[in-house]
Amino acid sequence: MMKSRTILLAAVVLLQGLLLPAPGNAQEPAADAAKLMKQRCPKPTEFATVFSFGYGGDQMPKDDAKFEELLKRIKEGGFNVIHTSYTDKRLELCKQHGVKLMVDFLDIDNHHVYKSADKAKAVAEKLRGNPAVWGYNIWNDHTRGREAGRERDINTVRTWDPTHPAYSGGCANDNNRLFTNADVMGYYDFHWERGIQLHFPHLLQYLDGARKHDSYVYTWLSWRPYKYSDHYHRSLWSANTCIACGYKGIMWFLGSGFMDTNTLQWKQGKTHILEVHKEIVPLRQQIMKIGLPVAVYSTKITKSNENKPLPEGKAEMMPPGLEKNSFPADFWIRPTSGEFVMGVFRDDQQREAIFVANHNSQAPQKVTLKLGKPVKASQFDRKGGKWQDLPVNSGTLTFDLGKAAGELLRFEKP
Repeated sequence: MMKSRTILLAAVVLLQGLLLPAPGNAQEPAADAAKLMKQRCPKPTEFATVFSFGYGGDQMPKDDAKFEELLKRIKEGGFNVIHTSYTDKRLELCKQHGVKLMVDFLDIDNHHVYKSADKAKAVAEKLRGNPAVWGYNIWNDHTRGREAGRERDINTVRTWDPTHPAYSGGCANDNNRLFTNADVMGYYDFHWERGIQLHFPHLLQYLDGARKHDSYVYTWLSWRPYKYSDHYHRSLWSANTCIACGYKGIMWFLGSGFMDTNTLQWKQGKTHILEVHKEIVPLRQQIMKIGLPVAVYSTKITKSNENKPLPEGKAEMMPPGLEKNSFPADFWIRPTSGEFVMGVFRDDQQREAIFVANHNSQAPQKVTLKLGKPVKASQFDRKGGKWQDLPVNSGTLTFDLGKAAGELLRFEKP
């Protein structure tokens, strides 16, 4: 998935993370360290769709004109953050084209968070408060045995720049340790190829961590669900189920299979991520306004997420990982048709909201909800970019949920 050079660099980074001592300027008195563990920067205000060629080395075009061409291309494709090495010119171009810069602080040659801490510190201090900067990426790989080093690096970065987050994540399949001091934590599991049954357990575990530690959570998604056809609906399913569980950003694991890195053209037949973005981009601000879900509930399913019969001839079952997330008997919203996972939220004005994500990536649903109290319902219209009234008849509302789709609804007093 990554280029071979990126894999090699990432391996070097892993070894360094295990062997190297903390940077000298990261040594803090115990009281200050405890304070840093609790410190949080302002949260991102836009759902992030991150363009990345990997980490540990600069894989982006070195020529500024070509880098600008890439920015234009990815902005048109629905990306709003680029993960790469910092230069003054790159930041200027990011600001010009409205794409935020996530600085790769694993860049061994230019600014590494602990191998070349002085260079990284100079960059971070220079970027304090800069609105064109998303923040800093300090880790993306296995963390087993290296947790203390990653928490050290998060605290180090926030001493340099307390105005932007430092992303730190790992491989959930191998080690799902949650970073208690992270502004933005995350993980990858590549569930379509490594264990689809682990998708919801991971989503809920990291959501629980985000609630406990006042963090936001992102996830890496592979640009293609490996070994499967119909990459679009499977990628859309991954994105929407993440959003239902409170996730605030997707970092796409890209490479030469997705884009010709010489011509910067999307490869024919590989543009499904751009189609996924058409569903997500209109909701960017709305997703952030609803914060983290207060609850996640699920219906039972009668088909798998690929619209296949359930295992062992079962007629119905709770999806793996959601066995404890049935709708409570006393919850005011009761599903009467459709198979979906639902995040329950309150928006920035304390209005109740839900995000409903189809459990089935290959079949649409007719969703019917029985409401236990009088409300005015509305659904966010992506095409119009506004809220649209949704009729409630005799305490019931109905809407269509496309294959792998997700819909955002809001409720107010009538």
